[in-house]
Amino acid sequence: MSLAARFYRCAPLAAVAWLCLTGTTIAAQQPPAPVGAYDAAPYLGQIRDEVVYGDIWERPQLSARDRSVITVAVTMALYATNELRLHIGRALDNGVTQAEIAEIIGHTLWYSGFPTAVNAARVATQVFQERGLPIPTPGSSAREPKPNAVPEFPTAYPAVPYVRDLLNILYGETWTREELSPRDRSMITVAVGTALYASSEVRYHIGRGLDNGLTQEEVSELITHVTFYSGFPTGVNAARVAAGVFEQRGLPLPDARFPGAPYLDTLLDGLVFGETWERDELSPRDRSLITIAMTAAAYQTDQLRAHLRRGLDNGVTPEELSELMAHMTLYAGFPSGVNASRLLAEVFEERGIPLPD
Repeated sequence: MSLAARFYRCAPLAAVAWLCLTGTTIAAQQPPAPVGAYDAAPYLGQIRDEVVYGDIWERPQLSARDRSVITVAVTMALYATNELRLHIGRALDNGVTQAEIAEIIGHTLWYSGFPTAVNAARVATQVFQERGLPIPTPGSSAREPKPNAVPEFPTAYPAVPYVRDLLNILYGETWTREELSPRDRSMITVAVGTALYASSEVRYHIGRGLDNGLTQEEVSELITHVTFYSGFPTGVNAARVAAGVFEQRGLPLPDARFPGAPYLDTLLDGLVFGETWERDELSPRDRSLITIAMTAAAYQTDQLRAHLRRGLDNGVTPEELSELMAHMTLYAGFPSGVNASRLLAEVFEERGIPLPD
């Protein structure tokens, strides 16, 4: 049985009905995989072919162009150079212009940092040259400072006034450039905030995105899409934040575990827990160890708490968890280690497990 068949067997019937009604097929058109990319991990190749491109990229809630816009932004923000190169080319194929790609890079740097923009600019130049496209990029304007612009946040960050000034340049200048629409900029910013687990930014920009023309359904789908490029913990976190924004605005919420992005229910029940966690190649204990280490290193507090509990249920001992924290910290840094250790103590306390000496 194929991965897709097993996934949809595990998925809620509503998802299967949606596939039947829309005529969507698993064998959707997709770009060829990079040579050798999945030779050592064929199951990962199956997920790519049958779920990411065979399902997610084919869902009608976002256009192919919109999906390319947010994927370029997210792979740039994550410094995922090989994926970024692939998706800049795919974006051109999906109708994103050179000038728009240049502007995506210029917009995203405010949210993911200058090094990611330098890397993305280099990659974009290579892709444009390979395709014989003109450089400098036609239709992309130089910076035009607006010294008389009214500050959008005149009283923000009084202890750090330079950050306030930069913030007003961001909104008074970058957000008003014509190469991308306000809706596009909101899409990019919510996507990058989701990928970076930046809850406050996601909360603010979902609201701004709704004001800029994004629909509730598009926000939910954006979160689902980004999940496959930055990981399920980031999607679950953004879905929780989105549900709060939707509720605040009086928008209807579906009856789902993650009403901010309800398709995550299908994916988690099917692909993640119904399929991947059940594979025999790793034991549940080993999968827990991996997941705890990943969520601890990424400072994903809510997911770490859930997986510490799951790890104990799956046979990971308190002593192993304690040692994992020390080991992980040497690779992820002390901020992640201190946060994870604090959470581990809370889980031990709620389970009545004595703290180690």
